[in-house]
Amino acid sequence: MDGPMIVWRAATGQDVPHLVNLTQQQFEHEADEIFRTDPVVYTHNLMRAVVDQFYAPASCLVKVARIDDRIAGYVWVERGQHAVWAADEMAAVKIVHVDMALSTRQRLRLCSEMIDHWEAWALVVGIPVICSTTMRGDQAGFLKLHERRGYDVRGSIAYKRLTAGFPGSSVASTIVG
Repeated sequence: MDGPMIVWRAATGQDVPHLVNLTQQQFEHEADEIFRTDPVVYTHNLMRAVVDQFYAPASCLVKVARIDDRIAGYVWVERGQHAVWAADEMAAVKIVHVDMALSTRQRLRLCSEMIDHWEAWALVVGIPVICSTTMRGDQAGFLKLHERRGYDVRGSIAYKRLTAGFPGSSVASTIVG
């Protein structure tokens, strides 16, 4: 896809304040109608995930996208989730956030690349099911992207069972190392 180069890397502790700030500015208004959001709690949880990823890369995935040396978005995925009716482990997509100041094309490209990253990571660490949810008011485009990528969308939740034929599996080994 054309456009500026997106550079992905594992999140570090130095990124956390920037990620929290981006989320507060652009997403908090959607969450705070339901939850009492707290940036200290979010910072704590995100920092723990970043540390966990550093010491145990198979535990979670927190990746940051940069465009022209600024944070354009990030994704946070955790393993260890299970449906109450099955033994299959799920990777739960906790946060998909892109800078809403970017063009629609750039935001879709970032989200598509996030899906590539979490699917490759899940394959490498042996997680068979992905569960991606959204609580945004405007979620149609995000869920449509999931459908185009083979997810089964039910309400605001998208599920996918990964198979050995995942199109991004040739790059999967580079995601975790």
